[in-house]
Amino acid sequence: MDRYEAYAEMNAARHNAAPVDHPGPEGPRSFLFLQGPISTFFDRLGRALIARGHDVHRVNLHLGDQLLWRLPATHFRGRIEDWRGFVGAQLDRHKITDLVLHGDRRPYHLVAAEEARARGIAVIATDLGYVRPDWITLEYDGMTTYSRFPRDPAAIRALAAALPEPELAPRFQTPFWMIAAFDVAYNLGLVLGRPLYPRYRYHSTVHPFAEYAGWLWSRAKKPFTAAATARRKIRLQSDPGSYFLVPLQIATDFQIRAHSPFGDVREAVREIIASFARSGSQRTLVLIVHPLDNGLIGWKRLIAGLAREFGVAERVLGLQGGTPSELLRNAAGIVTINSTVGVTALHHGVPVKVLGNAVFDVAGLTCQAPLDAFWHDPPRPDPELMAAFLRALIGTTQVKGGYYEAGSQACAIAGFIDRFERRLYPLPPLTDRDLAARPPRAPSRGVAVIGVSDGLGAALARAHAAPGVTLLLVGGVAGALARAAEDCRRRGSGVATFCSSATDGASLALHLAALDRVAPLDRLVVLGIGSAEMDGRPAEIEIEPDIGAVISAVAVAAEPMRRRGRGDIVLVDNLVGRPATADSGATPLSAKALLGHGDTLRRQLAADGVSVAVVLPGALAIRAAAWLGQPRLAIVEADRIAAMIGRAARRRGDVIGTPGAALVVGRVLRLLRSRALATIRSLLPAADPVAAARDEDPLVGKSASGD
Repeated sequence: MDRYEAYAEMNAARHNAAPVDHPGPEGPRSFLFLQGPISTFFDRLGRALIARGHDVHRVNLHLGDQLLWRLPATHFRGRIEDWRGFVGAQLDRHKITDLVLHGDRRPYHLVAAEEARARGIAVIATDLGYVRPDWITLEYDGMTTYSRFPRDPAAIRALAAALPEPELAPRFQTPFWMIAAFDVAYNLGLVLGRPLYPRYRYHSTVHPFAEYAGWLWSRAKKPFTAAATARRKIRLQSDPGSYFLVPLQIATDFQIRAHSPFGDVREAVREIIASFARSGSQRTLVLIVHPLDNGLIGWKRLIAGLAREFGVAERVLGLQGGTPSELLRNAAGIVTINSTVGVTALHHGVPVKVLGNAVFDVAGLTCQAPLDAFWHDPPRPDPELMAAFLRALIGTTQVKGGYYEAGSQACAIAGFIDRFERRLYPLPPLTDRDLAARPPRAPSRGVAVIGVSDGLGAALARAHAAPGVTLLLVGGVAGALARAAEDCRRRGSGVATFCSSATDGASLALHLAALDRVAPLDRLVVLGIGSAEMDGRPAEIEIEPDIGAVISAVAVAAEPMRRRGRGDIVLVDNLVGRPATADSGATPLSAKALLGHGDTLRRQLAADGVSVAVVLPGALAIRAAAWLGQPRLAIVEADRIAAMIGRAARRRGDVIGTPGAALVVGRVLRLLRSRALATIRSLLPAADPVAAARDEDPLVGKSASGD
């Protein structure tokens, strides 16, 4: 990882120097852009970088991406399980130095960032600004939970002392019609272009057309309620300190799923109202619906119902239409999950309680006491620390400008290029301890993966990594184990590791028991079961637990699963995902032993709700590989195997063969077609090399990819 860390070790004084008029001290670089903001911003930024001598490449994932990027690009139309190999090839082929993406938590972006980090490539994430309006966030690695920005007041003050005073006055204004027009065009491309990108996996929880329908219906009702709502807000703000505000975030906000303890905003609303009721506060609690809410949830009805349930109906209000500045300034306090309205409130000296992860949740700024205590005597932010916070945050992570209107785009693009060419501000990378201190969600589920020593083990670990999941990763190769653990932590999981050959049953049992105390263990995956010598491979290549060690591990894991009446055990043969060997036409002895062991476990545990699955190489794949002399016919990409195992375990399958019959048949047909065409070509006269030569592609020489 040395190369990856090296680019952050620059001098802060160089960062604050005058703008450069050349591609930077390191010369031209190679940028790969993935999905960007819903505007032409990335396209204009790419053109500006090309004009300055840099190489620019792009991957489109659906037609909406394609509509907003008019430079040449590569189009990915495969399954998400194939994305890792595809994006890794792009990073290698174009010698990428910087990966640029909007929204670091999207599934495609998570995978691309993992592949970039493994190659020492800088990952640069952008999104709407932590400070509003007129600012865009630009950070290494990720945002919010994964932001490098410090949470320690002393570190913030030290940063601020070395940075200039920011320009806080608003400069730009983006009309709503422009945002809406881009959004509609983008989502029309996404939905109507599905035949061109049939396997794209959309990251939102709601279909865009459903959102538009809800939004139009809510706006149709607004003229009938707007006047009464405005009068209610005016009455509230005329009595400063008499109410608490909860400005709700958009129901589909990715910040909720990725950086908070809640599955959605409704869970947060329930917890907030319940806490307010327990507190006995005599103030009024006002929950304000986001002005861009899609209208699919009846917030006023939900809030009124919860207020009645907790016995505070007379002191809880739900209002539409956003939060006017005067209403915000006169509140007794603000409760937010992680909305940037918290930064605005702190800037005005209003007490703030944060329920999720947020860069502004800093001791001395926000309330660090439990929510129940906030309703009585909420502490106001330290104004001196707040000034230092804004100065440090803007100087290190924010760029002036916007994504939409031409003037704001031009300002932001100039700022992006300046920071790209000087390298972003050198905030130190997060450590494992930093990530462990910022769990997005309390642990609720435990998963153990034994055998994390190669690509399949890492893929299975990542496939289970998510907020609320605590992982125990066991492997015999320290480097591979550490890389897998970092990827899983950056996906939001808590991670414990045990570097062992997995033949030490007693130690493994202790680690499994410790995991179950932190989070209920409900899945155990054991990889690489079998004899290395039996398969003609050196035993020291990787961890391969023997059946005895597996029995010990399963016995420890099965007991708490049995008591809870749920759980999955998955046993993976050591030939899964590997080329078929010359003598693998018959089932190896290790696989037969594994099948027998799995069958015995299944009979013992099925009555208690615990499923047992055995994963073996597909019999059809082995036969086809032997028949055609193509051992690689039996190979399946690690991410695809991980997804297949996950689906089969959820369906509680007994024996899982990989690759499946459909995949093997498709591969065989393509191979036979390729061989037939090669035979036909060999029988035809040789082509004239002069006549066969192609004209030079008119895009050759440009620095945007055009695969």
